[in-house]
Amino acid sequence: MKDTWIMGPQYSVTTGEEILNYTRHVDGIALADYFQGYRIGKYEIKVGARGGLSTDFAVFRYADILMMKAESLLRTGNAGDAATLVTQVRQRAFATTNPVKAIVTANDLTKGSVYNYGYWKDGAVTEVQGGADIPFGRFYDELGWEFAAEAHRRQDMIRFGIFSRKIWFNHRPKNDGKLRTLFPIPEAELNKNPNLVQNPDYR
Repeated sequence: MKDTWIMGPQYSVTTGEEILNYTRHVDGIALADYFQGYRIGKYEIKVGARGGLSTDFAVFRYADILMMKAESLLRTGNAGDAATLVTQVRQRAFATTNPVKAIVTANDLTKGSVYNYGYWKDGAVTEVQGGADIPFGRFYDELGWEFAAEAHRRQDMIRFGIFSRKIWFNHRPKNDGKLRTLFPIPEAELNKNPNLVQNPDYR
C-alpha cells in the first residue's frame, strides 16, 4: 500500500521537520479538508519537484496482460489457472516482505469483494451495501489493488456491474443504472456522419 499511496506525516528533506500529514479519514468529496485522503505516490516524484512532472505513465503492463487472461479463465470456469496467474502478479509486491501473502487460491477468486460498499459521509460508510454479493468480487479487488491510479477502475466497475448498481463513496446509481456507462459521441463526429446515432441518455 505504501508503494502506491503517500500517507501519514511528510517531512522536509532539508530540515526533517513535519510539514503536513495526509490522513485516511475523508469527510466527503465536498467536505474534505486539504490534507484528508492519501495522495498518489505510485510513480517516482523527483526530490524538490513542485509541479510539472514528466513522469512516464504506464498504459499497458505485463501484469495487465496476465490479469486479462486470468479474468477470462475465471469467467470460463478455470479458477485454478486464474489463481496461478494472479499469484504470479502478486509475487512482485510480496517477494521480499511476505511471499506467502502472494498466494491466491481458486476459492479466493470466486468470493465476493472484501469492501463495504455504501455512501461515504463524515468519515464513515452509511447506506451500507457490502460487497459479498459481487460475482468474482475478490478478483475485482485484485484489479483495484494492482492497477490503482492507472485509469482502469471505471471500466472495471462497469464490467463487474458495480458502477450501475452499487453506492460507492459519494456516488449513487441514477435512472435505470445504465446512465453514463457509455460516453457521448462528440457532436462534431455526429455532424460528419449521418449514420451515427447518439448513445442512449444523451439525446
